[in-house]
Amino acid sequence: MTSMAAALAASLPATTVRQSAPQPTSNAVADGQSASAKVPQRLEGVVDVEASREVESVSLNSLVFLKIMKHSTDILPAPPSSTLQQDRNAPPPTALSSHTDCLGVLLGLDIDGVMEVEDSFALPGGETGLGANSYSTRLLNHLREVQTPDSPIGIYLSTHNGGFATRVSVDLLAAVEKNAGRGKAILVIHDASRANGGDLSVKAFRLSEGARDAAKKGKWDGQTLTENGITASTLLTPLPITLTSPTLISAFLSTLSTPETAPAQPSLANPSVPLPPSFQSLVNPLPTSLTSYLQNTLDSLTLHSHESNNVAFLTRQIAREKVKHEQTIKDREEENARRRKQGLSEFPSISAEIRGGTKEPSRLEMVCLGGMVDGLAKGMGAEAGKGLVRAYL
Repeated sequence: MTSMAAALAASLPATTVRQSAPQPTSNAVADGQSASAKVPQRLEGVVDVEASREVESVSLNSLVFLKIMKHSTDILPAPPSSTLQQDRNAPPPTALSSHTDCLGVLLGLDIDGVMEVEDSFALPGGETGLGANSYSTRLLNHLREVQTPDSPIGIYLSTHNGGFATRVSVDLLAAVEKNAGRGKAILVIHDASRANGGDLSVKAFRLSEGARDAAKKGKWDGQTLTENGITASTLLTPLPITLTSPTLISAFLSTLSTPETAPAQPSLANPSVPLPPSFQSLVNPLPTSLTSYLQNTLDSLTLHSHESNNVAFLTRQIAREKVKHEQTIKDREEENARRRKQGLSEFPSISAEIRGGTKEPSRLEMVCLGGMVDGLAKGMGAEAGKGLVRAYL
């Protein structure tokens, strides 16, 4: 995959670009070959080509933010059930599980510790990876053909009432870090329910060191979570985020916020315009908003309890299978020892992979649901506090 630095250099005048030493892109190249990149002289000291500096902040283009907002308000088809939870029973139908969270890939470049998000595209429901034949890979190839930003640097996710990251979003985030070959990616979470109430909420995160190690190994069992200290509060590391507005976007927003004609001002000389009241009426939001927060919190507790039961069942099942497996290995070894004494041919030995037994169940879903319970409960407490202040002001 051509680097963002090369695409940026190609768009600059030839007088400001000089030939630099060829830099191998290894994993960033789709066909596995190395390619040389022309890096502008003014960016040589800030473009982190080797990905040696950790991401410290996020700069989100306002046009990308508008695209995320539109995607989160679209009517989306429900993703396949297999992408939500992999368990023995279907999750209980709740109002929270009926919300379809939108997912998308962020494109940009990390410059001097700042992850600059310049573009994004939406993902179809149900895609959880960035394989060779995935929608993301095909679209990135098309973007590369028209010389637009084509370096994936993270994903975005829409939630409701302060929800947490989902298992699918964490898997996609790990896939971006693995396929991009740079070992760092960001997650931008947009709260669609708060945006409907006139309060925009967008946050940026990255995987913590422990979560990054677990994602590289592909293991989210209890032992890995304990060794890396992974909990709902330590799974993601928050990052400061700023919105940048290009000139055209600023001009467009100014036309939306500036009225065409100034409204008439009330005065004694113009009695047809009524005088405004000396106070503003207080509206109690609790009958609608607090009910929604409470319902989502109860739904998240239901889903968390359901996932806990699944993990407990799988743990007991694995323990039973492990006992049977160990007994089978022991019987095979005893049978081979007996056949050696009798001079008979031995049965094939059990391979090391089979000797390892059944893998422990993944607990990533339960960690994400625990973070969702915590986020929804905090949001419900904040909403109740606002209603209390308005009631007794």
